[in-house]
Amino acid sequence: MKEKIASHKKGIAIIIILCLVAGGIYYKKKSTPPVEVGTMVITTPITKGDIQETIALRAPLEGTESAEIVSRLHYEVLQLNAKEGDRVKRGQVLAVLDSDTLKQEIKRAEDQLALAKVESQETSSRSAQNVALAKAQLEEKLKDQQTAYEKAVLERDEIKRKYDNIKTLVDAGVETEESLKEIQNTYDSAQQAVDSYTVENGKVIATDADLKNIENSADASSASRAKNIAMLQTELNNKRKDLEECQITSPIDGTITRVNIKMGRFADDTDDDKPMFVVENIDQMEMEILVSEYDIGKIQVGQTATISADILQDETVEGVVDRISPTGEEKAGSTERVIPTTVRITGDAKGLIAGINAKAEILVAESKDILLLPLECLREEVDGSVSVLRVNSENKIEVIPVITGVENDINVEVSSEILQEGDNIVISPTSDLVEGTLVTTAPEMNNMENQEQNNDTEDEDVEDATEDENIENDTEDNSENDTENQETDNAEIDSIE
Repeated sequence: MKEKIASHKKGIAIIIILCLVAGGIYYKKKSTPPVEVGTMVITTPITKGDIQETIALRAPLEGTESAEIVSRLHYEVLQLNAKEGDRVKRGQVLAVLDSDTLKQEIKRAEDQLALAKVESQETSSRSAQNVALAKAQLEEKLKDQQTAYEKAVLERDEIKRKYDNIKTLVDAGVETEESLKEIQNTYDSAQQAVDSYTVENGKVIATDADLKNIENSADASSASRAKNIAMLQTELNNKRKDLEECQITSPIDGTITRVNIKMGRFADDTDDDKPMFVVENIDQMEMEILVSEYDIGKIQVGQTATISADILQDETVEGVVDRISPTGEEKAGSTERVIPTTVRITGDAKGLIAGINAKAEILVAESKDILLLPLECLREEVDGSVSVLRVNSENKIEVIPVITGVENDINVEVSSEILQEGDNIVISPTSDLVEGTLVTTAPEMNNMENQEQNNDTEDEDVEDATEDENIENDTEDNSENDTENQETDNAEIDSIE
């Protein structure tokens, strides 16, 4: 019995000890002072690396040089020497037009021009003879007039001397005034005779009427004949040009990309009034993108570009900004202006096809080995400055001004004397987060939850151990009681016997 009691006491003692341990653990858990939890934030570490800013736009690919070949001639196409896809050289004949009728017209025009020139030459010769005769007659006339002029001058001078003598006598009272008037009239008549001649430095010269007579002696139709000859020459030149254009040639080296004419049709009767041929230099391709007026300040000639297209699958080719238009144009359906900008393919254009859409991604800026953050980390302050929120070792907010640099769709370059690689920066910071605000990051919150779960697990383990011990003690007590009872029964049996 003592052993049974002792065994029972021992079981009770074990139970008490387990209860005290479990209670202590529970007390420790329940009595742990609560941890102060700050505003929940999500952070990301500052990284170091490279960043590129690009502008991507789509446009169709086209040859760097192209020509649309048309004909104004209404002549039948006799030969077609090229088809789509053929590579051609400058000056190569692509088609030949029927020129038989035109050649006949040229022959007639040549004959007409030759005849007109002969007739004009003959008439001009006769006219020259007439002019020479008129000039000879004028020279003879001027010689006679010179003699007559000199005689008139002498007569006038003689009368002048007589006038002077009579006037002296009149002043002396020897002659009358009537005699002076008579000699005066004679002098005036002699002076008029002298003045009737056109004289220069004492020499009689031809009058305007004389010169006009010589001009009239020339053939009056000479100007008309010259004009007629000029018209015939122009007509002949035009027909000769038409004959040259009956050979349809390529103005550039390239590839035939379109043929819109057929044999037997007239050269000016093409499919849908399109050019007879389109030739493009597709060995060297380019694309004209329309850059927004808000981005054009970032684009410069010489910047590199990466060209991609569905036909290339995952591959790309290199390009370069080749030309920027000096003027902008209106963007369809918008008040925004766009500036045509040409990107030339510099890499291997094999696999690209003119006319398909491609995307040009132009590198406008880049920085290497700098601090990088997601764009969502930036916060614009009231004064217009930009800052980021760093979480320090005490889980408190530090507001740090930064200067931004190159950015892309995801990240941005930041500069600060305070920030370092690895610093934890708040993503999508709100205005209520100020300097010194206590925060809790997502990893810390997860650690707290994990710790709490671990504590709960320990409590459950203690309870399970206590329960197992109780079961074991009950089993031992029952076994001891069974033994004692068996011994008592055996003693009673021996006593009876």
